[in-house]
Amino acid sequence: MANKSSETREKILSAARRLFSEKGYDGVSMEDIAQASGVRKSLIYYYFPSKDVLFEEVWVSVIDELETELFSEAENEGSILKVIKKLIRKYVEFALNKQQLSKLIARERMHVLENESNFSNAHKRYISLLSRLEKIFEKGKNEGVLNNIDPSTATEIISTVDSIPRKSLLKSVEEFLVRVILKDKPEQSAHQ
Repeated sequence: MANKSSETREKILSAARRLFSEKGYDGVSMEDIAQASGVRKSLIYYYFPSKDVLFEEVWVSVIDELETELFSEAENEGSILKVIKKLIRKYVEFALNKQQLSKLIARERMHVLENESNFSNAHKRYISLLSRLEKIFEKGKNEGVLNNIDPSTATEIISTVDSIPRKSLLKSVEEFLVRVILKDKPEQSAHQ
């Protein structure tokens, strides 16, 4: 029974993730999620008492996935310069390879940041990711590898890469970001 329950819950989360990515929080109803998941609306409410709760769970899981993608390899790099390069590359790869998740973040970022009272878990989780990125850039600044750019500005720039509509430009954007953020020579930067 627990396995069936887990399957149902995952069907709901998967449908919600896709719909929130395509239409945004405001464009999706619980009925839409019920139809997309093949689950009765009343059963969705059994697992998720409100659309806000469902959205928060989707958002937190997406941010968890992004954070894992960004930091799983980057923190094993030796120098802060290599860590930052790897983070930039990983963020671009995430935007390219996980477009549904990337689109959800881009679409709902401001919604989460501006509605802390409704989405406190989602807000805290996103701020935690941004803080972790900013600490890396602060370390880079302290070690003298950043250009004249504030760590919070570098964090904001990197965290909005997923908002670039033409994904074909992302590799060029990656190289641009490395040149703007780091003092390193461009030809050595993006592919280390």
